[in-house]
Amino acid sequence: MIENASHDNDRLETPQEMAAATSSSANTPFASARKLQRARELVRTLAVAQTNAALYPVTHPLVAQSIHELVAAVAGLAEFGFEDVTVNIYKGTLFVENQVFPEESVTYRKTVEDLLGRGISALTFLDGFAPEEATVLVNLLGDDKVRDIDAAQLFLEQRGVERLTIAETTTLENEENEAEGREVKARAKKHYDNGVIAMSDVETQAKLGKVFEVEPLQGVVSGLLDNLFQDPAAVLGLTAIKGHDDYTLNHSINVCILSVSLGAALGLDAESLKSLGLSALLYDLGKVRIPEDILNKQGPLTNDEWRIVKSHAEEGASLLKRIQLIDQMPMIVAFEHHQRHDMQGYPNENIEQVEQHLFSKVVALCDAYDAMTTRRPFRREIRPDKALAVLMQGRGKAYDPSLTKALVAMLGIYPMGAVIKLGDDSTGVVYRVNNDDLLHPRVKILADESGRWLDDPTVVDLRLIDPESGTHVHAIVECLPAAEAGVDDVWQYL
Repeated sequence: MIENASHDNDRLETPQEMAAATSSSANTPFASARKLQRARELVRTLAVAQTNAALYPVTHPLVAQSIHELVAAVAGLAEFGFEDVTVNIYKGTLFVENQVFPEESVTYRKTVEDLLGRGISALTFLDGFAPEEATVLVNLLGDDKVRDIDAAQLFLEQRGVERLTIAETTTLENEENEAEGREVKARAKKHYDNGVIAMSDVETQAKLGKVFEVEPLQGVVSGLLDNLFQDPAAVLGLTAIKGHDDYTLNHSINVCILSVSLGAALGLDAESLKSLGLSALLYDLGKVRIPEDILNKQGPLTNDEWRIVKSHAEEGASLLKRIQLIDQMPMIVAFEHHQRHDMQGYPNENIEQVEQHLFSKVVALCDAYDAMTTRRPFRREIRPDKALAVLMQGRGKAYDPSLTKALVAMLGIYPMGAVIKLGDDSTGVVYRVNNDDLLHPRVKILADESGRWLDDPTVVDLRLIDPESGTHVHAIVECLPAAEAGVDDVWQYL
């Protein structure tokens, strides 16, 4: 059952408001304001050094000053733990590591063009970058005879530069080996399918009133965590699988994946994540005691039916108490997951606690998101971006404010698997979220502006800037229901 889910679009926060509200929660190399400023300073000092090198001889005071500032900028980032830091130019747009700098991409257009003119798309500064090495870089930027990457690398090598490396191809994408990526995705899907089978067995045993084993579920959680640590996107992408044949089973696995992914983003240790994962699989077990005609009823519930539905929290805790788990968290989460952040939910009789456990808050949030974004026989799904907006509207009431913002920062304003329409009328699916720019993910284009489906979908990074206009090359204009867009299986594109 979905609580606090409004369909009033006027109340939903705009994508821009949501991005602004969650930016501090995003997991990026430069998440803090001070780190971000240091990264900007690196870009600025590099641009100033390039400009001065073009205008003045290396002995000029302004060149000497720019050398000093560039070295200081690298050292400033080293103070924050960066042993090396890379300035990337990806399709004409400036990045430091994987953090986009759209304004600087326009302001320092001459620097971008000058570096690309020498075949340089990436500069990596290592801790200890020295003034004499900065002097060599300035000389390189001012030497018109250096016109390709080979000449540039030879220039640095001959002058003994060791704490600066350059490359012709940007390292921005940091894409894993394609074969390895497919293997991780396949393993993650296997653990997902095993989870559905294991949960089916648990539900069957619980309905028969028998004591069930949790070891298979623990194995599923451990397998998902192993894959999560290898490739978070491959695991999180599994939540795009929406099983219409047995909503309950797929929903429990999706909530588990969302919960452990959020827990990992929050910094929980491995043992805590295993406990959270098991709790997320079993939190709704009490529904086996609720008649299916009530659970799947189309239309409003009567007071008696609603009372029966609400009993599933206590029933679930009772079932889990019977099997005497050493880990008490699944029982606690089953009991608490509908109490709400403001403790105005249920059960609420004879309850002395003043706050839900962290795991209960995480599971409640992930439960609401997956439920809203899944089509049911009695209602349509809510688009992912709107579902997140509903959760943001409920923060401080139904949902913990910090956790809600952390979930949006993890999933993005347009989550992975969301089907979208771009400004040029092409259709795509969000392939990867860019944590430094939640409004502009990487998108896999499925159909062009004329509606023609592509045999080989292409990936477009929406962070890219048009140097002439200073605006983004592409922008999302709306999310679409997958079925309406003609996409049967979103997961295959992730």
